[in-house]
Amino acid sequence: MEDQIEQAVEIALSSNSDPMIKQQAMSFCNQVKDSEDGWQMCLSLFMNDRKRSPAVRFFALQVVDDALVKRLYEREKQLDDTSLLYIKEALLSYIQREYNPQGATDADAVFMQNKLAQTITFVFLLAYPNTWPSFFDDLLTLSSMGESQLSNGRGLQLFLRILLAQYEEIADTLIIRSPEVARRSTVIKDAIRVRDMAKLASAWMEILVQWTPRDDGYLIVENCLRVIGSWVSWIDISLIVTPQYMSIIFGILGNEALRGAACDTLSEIISKKMKSSDKFELVSLLNLPQTIGQLRIGSDVEFTEKVARLVNVVCLDLVRILDEDQFASRLKENTENLLQHLFPFAIGFLGNEYDDTSSEVFPATSEYLSFLRKEKKRNMPLTPARHSTLTSILNTVILKVRYDESMDWSNGTDDSENEFLEVRGRLRLFQDAVAAIDENLFMDTVSSVVINSLNGEKRDWRDIELGLFELGAYSDGLRNAAALPTKGQGSSKAMEVLNDMLLRLTSSNVLSIGHPSINLHYMELVVKNSKFFETHPQIVPQVLEIFVSNVGVHSSNLQVQVRAWYLFYRFIKLCKHLTGDIAETALNAISDILVIKAEVPQKNDGESDMSADGTDSGTFDGRLYLFEACGILISVEPVSNEKQYHLLKSVLTPIFSDMEASLPRAPEDPQQAQQIHHDIMAIGTFARGINDGGKPITDPVREQFLLAGRAILVSLETLSGLEIIREASRFAFARMVPIVGHQILPEIAVLVSRLLSESSTAELIDFMSFLGQLIHNFKGQSGILDMLDQLLTPLLSRVFYSLSIAANGSTDEEIQQTDIKKAYLNFMMGLLNNGMEAVLTSERNRQIFESVIQSIAHYASISSDASIKKMGSSIYTRLEAIMKTM
Repeated sequence: MEDQIEQAVEIALSSNSDPMIKQQAMSFCNQVKDSEDGWQMCLSLFMNDRKRSPAVRFFALQVVDDALVKRLYEREKQLDDTSLLYIKEALLSYIQREYNPQGATDADAVFMQNKLAQTITFVFLLAYPNTWPSFFDDLLTLSSMGESQLSNGRGLQLFLRILLAQYEEIADTLIIRSPEVARRSTVIKDAIRVRDMAKLASAWMEILVQWTPRDDGYLIVENCLRVIGSWVSWIDISLIVTPQYMSIIFGILGNEALRGAACDTLSEIISKKMKSSDKFELVSLLNLPQTIGQLRIGSDVEFTEKVARLVNVVCLDLVRILDEDQFASRLKENTENLLQHLFPFAIGFLGNEYDDTSSEVFPATSEYLSFLRKEKKRNMPLTPARHSTLTSILNTVILKVRYDESMDWSNGTDDSENEFLEVRGRLRLFQDAVAAIDENLFMDTVSSVVINSLNGEKRDWRDIELGLFELGAYSDGLRNAAALPTKGQGSSKAMEVLNDMLLRLTSSNVLSIGHPSINLHYMELVVKNSKFFETHPQIVPQVLEIFVSNVGVHSSNLQVQVRAWYLFYRFIKLCKHLTGDIAETALNAISDILVIKAEVPQKNDGESDMSADGTDSGTFDGRLYLFEACGILISVEPVSNEKQYHLLKSVLTPIFSDMEASLPRAPEDPQQAQQIHHDIMAIGTFARGINDGGKPITDPVREQFLLAGRAILVSLETLSGLEIIREASRFAFARMVPIVGHQILPEIAVLVSRLLSESSTAELIDFMSFLGQLIHNFKGQSGILDMLDQLLTPLLSRVFYSLSIAANGSTDEEIQQTDIKKAYLNFMMGLLNNGMEAVLTSERNRQIFESVIQSIAHYASISSDASIKKMGSSIYTRLEAIMKTM
């Protein structure tokens, strides 16, 4: 039978096995696992023949584990007490035979030792302390076979692996346990504390003493340190924290091969939960400032990271002691002194060139800054020592956020740069905290960095980028703290410093370096700080000139260029009252990039994607911002009506011509259809800019957009089957309505009729929202009433039909159904709120009115969505009043 098991396991694991035979082998293995005597066969296979393959012996232990786990966690009685005793005796016999100094020449492989340790741990959980009270004594005896105590290296390795496995099962806080398992683990830990903990702690110390000097002791000492570090979280700390014990562990810090493990162990010891006064005594006993100062960290990156973690743990605890109110001033004074000696190490690691090392002390840095902020709120003065520490933190952070020499700017396309930017963002939070603690320190330091980067002779882009980054951080900090003065108020010192830095920026020659990151920072800064130009309007033309140059919207870097399109629009929008009559100059400067050229996106199957989400949204969406900016520029007050009309036509006429040229081929050519879509979207976005400019709309302007509306309708008539054309048409008309007003109602009636006949169920939601906008804009006008009167019955018929289709359990369909219900109710509410309820009871719509009443009553009474139910109830109350008048 054992041969059959071995053959089945090897077939199941082989990549060359026939699939059918492999499936049969796996089924056989599962049968062995599930059979009542499978564990017995496998235990015998594991113990009696070490010549079998490791994979087969590993499987055998898995089967034994399954039987133990079923009794341990599932309460299955496949294993009775006699069987458990048999397994215990068999495994004990095996390790006594194989793990003594005179055992087999070849020890089990490491993975087999770990598996064996796990199996013995399962037996331990079932048998200790009641039926196997001598568990630890037996293992210690095994470890002592040989010339002296604890001299059996092979036995010690297994002993330590078992202790690590036990920790995972009974004490690892990262593992979620059921209440029953947690209670059993507590009982076991209590028994260990009472019966065996003292001898185990003593044995660990003896292992460190005996095996650290030996050439073959590396793995044993490392695992012993791991055991101490893991077990210390739940045992009596006084067993470990003794002068002798600590002296031994500190001594291992001088061993280059083992010092990392020793450092981890110290971190775990210090992390042990205890009273704050006891924690201070522990940290004082360790004398870490002196110890860390003597360590030769050098180029060992991994060890440096571990020491940083140790420093972080200690500093965290010391800061928490300072932050607690109940302690005597003497304890706090001593803690402060110790922290002042230790925190410089944390600051040193904070500035480490490796981000993983630097990140290790982020928690302690954050905690310390948080403590100082609390102290400021308590009106406690910033002592010279704390001020010095704060200054060091800020200077270190500023150096750390600079691009290093090995990294180039890629605007987030490089993974290593993205990691740096993530760390930079976290470091900026420390700067913000410093600003909240000592505003003058922050202002003086940051302004010095910014001014040096703008005026310095260095032309390294990294230094200039650092200065602009810090200027942005300073500006954002003021904005987030609501420190920016409103118009008409006097400026604070912080604002004076900001304005001085911005004035230096706009008068500097930093853009001459020609680096894309500098150009992008510059544009971002002038947009974010647009209020600066309220007091310096003379600089606006200079900034606009930069925007339309190859620094901004004409940049050779595509990412910078597309971002500049948006920033140019934002600057125009925010400073439109300061731009003056520069529209013609600006439009001439950007006319070459107002050209629209569509590209058809491809689906995964290579076909053209002409859905509403299938637009080539990359650069085109960015280009739309240019059209909106143009609309604003030509619609500010200083631009004369004649010039506005001339410039308006210069933008719209090429679009009309392009639509006329593209339309004949559009039904068969996806690219031409996409071109029509882009043209319509440009018209709508341009109209939004016109409306945002603030200049009263003149009749010639209205006439141009009426022409635009008719051109759109011609395109829609030809391409109404394409969702992207329907979506773009709805978008454009919604933006033209505020410009043209009621004169566009005839065109809207045609638009609405065409959209309703072609719109998909998903489009109904946006369509009803569009109608709601029209109802609000044209309420009380006969044109909108006539249109709604003709439209209402076919619209509501479509809505009711869509809602009658079951969602088929699809989450997306259920969400869509809910959205349609809400859009329908909002549409009905819009009718009632804008005095257009008459269309509900007209001759043309009287028949469907009853269905409306029934649907609203349904939503008001049994809808599971609270918002739908509430809105339905409100509408139904008003409809009842209408019914009473009929």
